[in-house]
Amino acid sequence: MKALLVVVAACVALGAAPAATAADRLVERGIVQSVGPSALVLRALDGSEVSVAVGPATRVRLNGRPASLADIRSGFVAEAVTLAPGASAVVVRAFGRVASGAESGRLVAIRPRALVVRRDARRTVRIPVTARTTVWRAGGRIRLRALRPGMRVQVVLAPNGSARVVLVQGAA
Repeated sequence: MKALLVVVAACVALGAAPAATAADRLVERGIVQSVGPSALVLRALDGSEVSVAVGPATRVRLNGRPASLADIRSGFVAEAVTLAPGASAVVVRAFGRVASGAESGRLVAIRPRALVVRRDARRTVRIPVTARTTVWRAGGRIRLRALRPGMRVQVVLAPNGSARVVLVQGAA
């Protein structure tokens, strides 16, 4: 009987623990007004503006994919989850249409599903490739496997962030 009471008490304690941690979480949702290196400002549905602290440990997701804070733009819908009032967000999830653009630099690595391009001395970017990605060099189309590290490239991005066209500008 005593063992049964201990088991029941343990089950009750385990059942209450997730509710307590869920109550400690603070979720802010709204339209992104501004993004900075230490804070994200959201406008909630009621019109109030909320500033959410972000830090180096904050995970950022854009349209369900890993991203950086620099990828978040004003006008995106976002939610930020913090574990305590005033603490940095644990995760920021944003959703919005990413304008197609371009990345340029030197190829660092060619992976089966991605290209790694060095933008400058400190930053590299991983760009997914798909079956629809085309590669052009000297006015002619070449195969993706013809790419080599060190080549200067310009990558035109599709709206989903993958490589649409890779233009080889020269070799190493």
